[in-house]
Amino acid sequence: MPALLAATGVVVYGGGIERTLHADVRTALGKAGYHGVVAVDGRTVVVSEVAPRSVDAVRAVVSDVSGVGAADVRAAEPEQLLVAVRGGEILVSGAVADDAERRALMEAVQSDGHRVTAALRQGGLLPIPPVVIGRVVDAALSAKVTDVTATVHNGQVVVAARVPDEARATAVRDAVKEAANGLQLTDRIEVAPSTTTGDLNVEALHDSISRLVNGNGAIRFVQGTTAYEGHGPVLIQRVGRMLLVAPRASITLVAHGTDQAMAVKRGEMVRDVLVGQGVSPALIAIETRPAPGGEYDPATRQVDVVVR
Repeated sequence: MPALLAATGVVVYGGGIERTLHADVRTALGKAGYHGVVAVDGRTVVVSEVAPRSVDAVRAVVSDVSGVGAADVRAAEPEQLLVAVRGGEILVSGAVADDAERRALMEAVQSDGHRVTAALRQGGLLPIPPVVIGRVVDAALSAKVTDVTATVHNGQVVVAARVPDEARATAVRDAVKEAANGLQLTDRIEVAPSTTTGDLNVEALHDSISRLVNGNGAIRFVQGTTAYEGHGPVLIQRVGRMLLVAPRASITLVAHGTDQAMAVKRGEMVRDVLVGQGVSPALIAIETRPAPGGEYDPATRQVDVVVR
């Protein structure tokens, strides 16, 4: 899925010059293999969410685009990382700087007997090195916990787990604390009978899914049709795999279209792909947002995924 890693952008423009510059800058970044959110004001181009080590190179690429008067390149801040262990599944969701960092992360979290689902977008930063993330995963597995979520952000690790007794809770705390290597640990461990479905930080999962989808062009359709624009089906499949670790969460598909019928059809198409990935249809609701004024704004021809 290399195309999923193409440069992403948000269009901000007031006329033809801005439109042209926005398209030219995105094309140049994509060809050079860089990523960032692009905005244009007159002849000034702002590219944000750029990996720090790529800032100078991105500035050079943008400045070389014909018509650009000034280039403002802003480095990305470390983003939230979610790591969840659910039985035989390890879910890793967040942002990485590039392919090399993605490979390092995937190698760090691999574990015999577990399938890894990675929902990672490029152009961001991991909050901690891949090797430390691997240690956190190993800590959860070594404590024989089949239901644990760790969220890492701003120097803090929030660990949520369901364990059968206090001894196991202590084992999880100690293992994760040692693996986190000095990061602040927030304990949300619950001592309760284990469950096959488990509980997930749904808010964090929703945020991760939104970042994945919006960072890769959204689940979007060609104007006035039910033909996917870009990589919609691939994105939906990846979202479906993410949703499998939250079998009790409810999913709302907010479908946009020129009219009610078009919006419903698009929502049903997305729902069918999710169901094909194993998501229960009983958990999926469709809301429509008709746009009778036309679908010139890309947001009026997409389907958003809301997890509650």
